[in-house]
Amino acid sequence: MINTGSSAINWLVEGLIKAWAAVEDRLWPRGRLLLVRTEYGYALQHPDSQAAAGRLWLEGPAPEIPAEAAALIKDGDIDVIVPSEELLVRTLDPLPAQSKPYLEGVVRHQLERLTPWRASDVLYSYNVAPAGPEDSRLIVTIAATARSLHRQRLEQLAAFQPHSMRLVFRDALEGKDVAIDVAGDSGATLRERRMRRAIGWSSAGLGAASVLTVILLVLAWQSTEATLEAAEREVADLRAKLTATGPVASVAERDAAAVFNRRLNTPVAVLALDALSASLPDDTYLTEFRIAEGRVRMSGVSRSVSRLVPLLEASPSFAEATFFAPTTRLPNNQGDRFHLDAKLLPPGAPKQ
Repeated sequence: MINTGSSAINWLVEGLIKAWAAVEDRLWPRGRLLLVRTEYGYALQHPDSQAAAGRLWLEGPAPEIPAEAAALIKDGDIDVIVPSEELLVRTLDPLPAQSKPYLEGVVRHQLERLTPWRASDVLYSYNVAPAGPEDSRLIVTIAATARSLHRQRLEQLAAFQPHSMRLVFRDALEGKDVAIDVAGDSGATLRERRMRRAIGWSSAGLGAASVLTVILLVLAWQSTEATLEAAEREVADLRAKLTATGPVASVAERDAAAVFNRRLNTPVAVLALDALSASLPDDTYLTEFRIAEGRVRMSGVSRSVSRLVPLLEASPSFAEATFFAPTTRLPNNQGDRFHLDAKLLPPGAPKQ
């Protein structure tokens, strides 16, 4: 289980490194440069043979490389042009087509047999071609050279951290160039190490932030739990105190009781009108009628003004009837204008 998890993490890191490197290469493309030996040392050239920087001295323990050339070599792709005499070419016996996925292992296994150098000292590449139009077998041609022949030159170049280095042998294989990648502490390897460190530090920072977040969430949850427990204890204490003092009506219950009592003690306007229509004579009509604070005020015209107060007092719905404004006589013997005020009594309430 642990091995599976470790493999998954390594696979993820390798994928991130490749994606990161691909993005960098796409955004910041590099031009390939040729390192060519001349009569005065070495020179950097572009692929079209135009000089990029000249007079590089790579012989001896202290190389002489101008700052301009060092800047071009750093993080660049360098092809070191070497004579084809330093290359050994060998062809393997035809191999079955099914062995194509395993050619790398086959070639590495054959190096010590085909070359006079130890396998650890061999730099090589190989070419695969079909055996013939009607032959499905594979012809593998190996091109190899000794690392020791080029060690000093490659180490001096590697000190300036190129992105990649290749040994290129001109017209060494059937009139074609042979390029052999040189592994080591090149700029690509250093960049990969830098990416690994960046991913490692980022992962460590993310892990630390995640742990800190979990700790803060746990502390916040504990604080919330303590606050809820304290609130529940306070509510329980208040309920105990309220239970000890007896039932207490809520605000809503008190409002409902007040409305109910007001409904019982305050006559309804319709009942008041019915009582007035039953008490007042037929020659009387109202022009104004208001009910407020348990009393009724009315204004109107009547031919029997003197009878109004006794009639209202005789009704079980009214009491304390009185005129609150002077009575005035209307012209042409139309009657008298009156203004009466009386107390409304609830149904069934006794008069005092």
